[in-house]
Amino acid sequence: MRRLTQEFKDTRPTNEPNTTVDYQDPTDVDEVQDEIKNGVIDPISQTFALWIRTKMYRRHVRESLARMMEYTSVLFNKIKAISENTEKRQSKVEQRQTNLEERFKDVIANATTNSEVIDARSSEKFGKFKVLDERIEYLENIIASVIPVGFDVTIVHNLGAQPVVNVRTWTHGIGVLPLGTEPTGLFGGSASQSIQCTVKHVNSSECIVTIPLDYKTDSLPVKIDEHKYLLIDGQNSRSIVFDLIL
Repeated sequence: MRRLTQEFKDTRPTNEPNTTVDYQDPTDVDEVQDEIKNGVIDPISQTFALWIRTKMYRRHVRESLARMMEYTSVLFNKIKAISENTEKRQSKVEQRQTNLEERFKDVIANATTNSEVIDARSSEKFGKFKVLDERIEYLENIIASVIPVGFDVTIVHNLGAQPVVNVRTWTHGIGVLPLGTEPTGLFGGSASQSIQCTVKHVNSSECIVTIPLDYKTDSLPVKIDEHKYLLIDGQNSRSIVFDLIL
């Protein structure tokens, strides 16, 4: 019986520019990854994969690849539509929650008959508030951001003196987060601004600097030089510098 020899056909393109691919790797592909073995593969994807692996003619293989790409687009757009629909529903839920809270405040406002409480809702400087709690929360936010109360930072400087301490802060500084991840317009960090502080000198080598509660963090200050200490709040992308002046 005569055995027919299979003719080798070179699949590399010829007489074409930029043909740098050279199919010379004779090794087999790796074993099927666990993510594929243990994952869920839908029947349509299984069919396309089978066609790509087994079809004899090139045009059938190309058509299988084309359909796989189109099916991938269908799946992507389906997931995108579900995501957008979920986002819209979440927005509606948040709006209903906001409306409910406003209605609750209206109920409290109309239910209160104590004239002193009603008067306490209004401020000549800050205007009117629906309920007394709103005004208290507003004042607490001011205290937490401006008044030096709530966050103590201990600095052991060993200067043998009682220095004046200036505190400055900025956000998104270089070294606090990777370059290119900062908000637009904040390359290198935001502008530096002063922080109100009070200083208690424990002795000539140590002091306790108190700053507003909004700047509180679990991080500890790091010595930059004899007269400068840096505290980095990675969670809020914030840097706080303590300058010790003799």
